[in-house]
Amino acid sequence: MEFHAYYRLFIKRLWIIVLAMILGLVGALLISRLQTPVYRSIVYLNMRPRRLDWGLQQTIKGLMRNYAVNVTSRDTALQVIEALDLDMTSDQLRGKLRVTPIESDFVLQLAADDTDPALAQAIAQTTAERFVVRIQDYMRDQDPRDRVELTIRDYALPGALHRPNLKINLAAGGMLGILLGTAIVLILRWMESEVIASPEDVERYMGLATVGVIPES
Repeated sequence: MEFHAYYRLFIKRLWIIVLAMILGLVGALLISRLQTPVYRSIVYLNMRPRRLDWGLQQTIKGLMRNYAVNVTSRDTALQVIEALDLDMTSDQLRGKLRVTPIESDFVLQLAADDTDPALAQAIAQTTAERFVVRIQDYMRDQDPRDRVELTIRDYALPGALHRPNLKINLAAGGMLGILLGTAIVLILRWMESEVIASPEDVERYMGLATVGVIPES
């Protein structure tokens, strides 16, 4: 089918694509409204070498990956549960935590997710504090010149809405609707491909020139 034929096809049945897009947007909106809101609180941890040394800076990058794993250890989680008097297991608490090393800035991003924004803040802050104390205790036994200081850069704030993300959901729903509408238009065209509905179809299938067309009554 030539380009102009596709163009006419989609213009003729544009309403199908628009309707599918609207249904996709409505569906995304309903799903977003039905989802339980989850809030995320973030705290940042600075890692600084005691001396400006290229080798020590490279060591810090390796330590960052190790710290990212250990900050969510069961031992740390149990300390947080005890400090906040939480009714959950260590694995449940660990499931709420996300740690991202930002090597270019020598920073660890620690995020805590919860349906309660205040509790998300408390978990993020307490986890950071307990882990910093643990690392500081360890560093006291190291040579002062080789120590890496771990400190809290920005304290946790009450959790901000993390999901559902209405904008992303609407964009995904609208795009899915457009794709579905386009597929429906192409399927309908394929189903009608054997039906002679225009002078062009006569010329294409029978190889005969159209002399005239009987108008519809």
